[in-house]
Amino acid sequence: MGLIDNRNGDMGVIEGRFITHVLNDQADEILKDSKRGMKGFKSAKWNKNKMVVSDNTMTYDTISATRFVDMKTRSSKGYQRGTRKIPGGKKKKKNFPVHNKPIFRHKKFIIRTLSFGFTDEVKANFRKLAEKEGLIKS
Repeated sequence: MGLIDNRNGDMGVIEGRFITHVLNDQADEILKDSKRGMKGFKSAKWNKNKMVVSDNTMTYDTISATRFVDMKTRSSKGYQRGTRKIPGGKKKKKNFPVHNKPIFRHKKFIIRTLSFGFTDEVKANFRKLAEKEGLIKS
């Protein structure tokens, strides 16, 4: 008797629904936090953020510029101005927490919830939902 024979098929359905539920909730929260950080942004290109949850995977789609708005500094190369050489280095700039901060803040919560949040009570609730929808037999 192999591992697949021992596996409870109902538990896979219930656990999958729990994971999808957690990822959907967090995807909505990440988008809300990102929008909150973009209050002063007027161009429509900044509204192209999209989260898709499928097969227990969350995919975040955004324009690449969104990632760089979150940075506090930028590196610059040195350049020549007439006979004088201007050195490069790091320059401070205004940063907006629209990509990295929301993603990593919610990543911690997702990991914690998926690791410790699948309690017996949660299992019972998701089992009832799955039975109502006919996904598993009671």
